[in-house]
Formats: sequence, structure tokens, C-alpha cells
Amino acid sequence: MNFVLSGRKESLNIGQTLDIEKNINTLRDNLKMENIQAVNDHLYDYAIGTMFIDIVTECEKLGDYVVNVVEARLA
Repeated sequence: MNFVLSGRKESLNIGQTLDIEKNINTLRDNLKMENIQAVNDHLYDYAIGTMFIDIVTECEKLGDYVVNVVEARLA
């Protein structure tokens, strides 16, 4: 996002941003699956797992906001 905001719009594209967003979404999905398994294996309780997923979800939302800023800048 910082790179896109500091550069000239004509010389930029959204491809790398979308790749990073896809990686963030994949990581989120993997963390959710691992969390479910850890709770099922009693590595920690459900409440801790819920807090963990809430943090992961908020981080993923931040990625969505960054994509929105990049899209708006390049529009």
C-alpha cells in the first residue's frame, strides 16, 4: 500500500497486492483449520481458540482495507 501511495499511478498495477491478499486469505484459512484441530486435541480450550481466531480475523480485515485503499488509488 505504501509503495502504491508513493508511486505514480500510471506505472503501478494491482497484481502484487492481490497476490498478497490471496496469501493472507490462505494463511487465515490454514490458521482456522489448525485452531479447530488444536481445540479438538485439547491443546487449549475453546475460549482461547475463539480469541485467537478473532485476532486472525481482524488481521485479515486489515488486509482487505489495504486492498480497498490500493484499488481506490489505482482507479
